Amino acid sequence: MLTLEKLSLRIAEDQIIHDVSFEVMDGELVCLLGPSGCGKTTTLRLIAGFEKPEAGTITLNGQIVSRPGQAVAPQKRDVGFLFQDYALFPHLTVAENIAYGLSGRTRQQVKERTWEMLRQIRMEDHADKYPHELSGGEQQRVALARARAPRPRLLLLDEPFSGLDTSLRAKLRRETRDVLKDRGVTAIMVTHDPEEAMLMADRIVLMRDGHVVQTGTPEELYGNPVDAFTAKFFGEVNHLDGIAEGDWITTEAGRIPNTEYADGTEVDVLVRPEAVTLGSEQFDKALPQEVRVCAVDYAGGTSHVRLGFGEEEENAPHIHACYPGPFAASIGDRLRLNIDQAQTFTFPKQTPDQ
Repeated sequence: MLTLEKLSLRIAEDQIIHDVSFEVMDGELVCLLGPSGCGKTTTLRLIAGFEKPEAGTITLNGQIVSRPGQAVAPQKRDVGFLFQDYALFPHLTVAENIAYGLSGRTRQQVKERTWEMLRQIRMEDHADKYPHELSGGEQQRVALARARAPRPRLLLLDEPFSGLDTSLRAKLRRETRDVLKDRGVTAIMVTHDPEEAMLMADRIVLMRDGHVVQTGTPEELYGNPVDAFTAKFFGEVNHLDGIAEGDWITTEAGRIPNTEYADGTEVDVLVRPEAVTLGSEQFDKALPQEVRVCAVDYAGGTSHVRLGFGEEEENAPHIHACYPGPFAASIGDRLRLNIDQAQTFTFPKQTPDQ
C-alpha cells in the first residue's frame, strides 16, 4: 500500500531524516514513535506531500508519488491528514467542516456523507455548532470525521490526542482505533508516547535522530528490543553492569546466562522492574545473594519496591521491582532475589555519549 525507501531530508545544516525505510499494508495502523525531534512529523509530512525528499522514494498504491525532482501534489495523493491542532475552520459549522473536502460530489451525496460521518462520531446534535462551541474531545472527533469523509486510501494523524486530558485521551484512543479498524482504514499515527503506540498500533516504527531504530509489533519491540535505547524507551529498566565470564555474565545481582559475548566483554544488563520477584525459599541459585527492602511506594494498584545489595543503606547498588497490589514486606526485611530472564536484555557496554 505504502513504501518508503531510503528517504532523506536535510533542512539548512540539519539532517532531519536519513535513510528512512518501512512499509504499510492495507488496513494496517502503524505508529511512528520516538522522542521529540526524531523526525516523526517530518516523515508524515513527506508522505502527505507537504515536504519533498532530497533522496529516496515514496510509493503509494503502486505509484511513485515522491522522489527527487518528482512529486505528486498533496491533493492528488488520496491521503487524509489530521493535524495536531485539528485545524478546523472557525467560520464553518461542524457539518460544513466535515463537508469541506467533499468536492466533485452532488449536493445530495455531500449531505448523505456528512450525516453518515456525524452518526459515526455521534454528533448529529452538534451539526450546526461552531468549533469554539465544542470541547477538545468533540473537536478531535470532527477533525477525524473531516479527514475521513472523502474516503482517502491512507489517513495520517499527527499526535491527535496530545492536547487532551488523560481520561479523555484514553477514551478517544479506543474510539478512534475502533472506527479505523472496523472500517479497514489504513492509517499512520505519530506519537511520542510508547503506551499510546502499544495500545493503538498493529506495528510500530521507532525512530531516533532521524533514523528508524526498529520496526515490529508492540510485542516484538517490548519483548525483543534491538538495543538499549529501545528497551529503555518502553518503560523503566534497571541497569546493571556485567562482565562475561564463560557461560555467565556476572552482575551485582548475581549471574545470568551468557550466549554471545567473549570472556571479558563488558555488558549493559537491563532488567524490567516487573521481571524482579522476591521470596524467602524459592530462588534462582545463580542469584545467590539476598537483597534488603529499602523503600515501598504504593501507587494505586501497584507497589514500587527499592531493593539494596549489600549492607550499606544508601551507597550500595539498588534494583527496583514492580508488584501488583500491596507488597507484603517491611523496610529492612531481607529476601531472596529472582529475575525473569525473558525480561532481561544484554547489550555491549555503551559509552556515556551513545
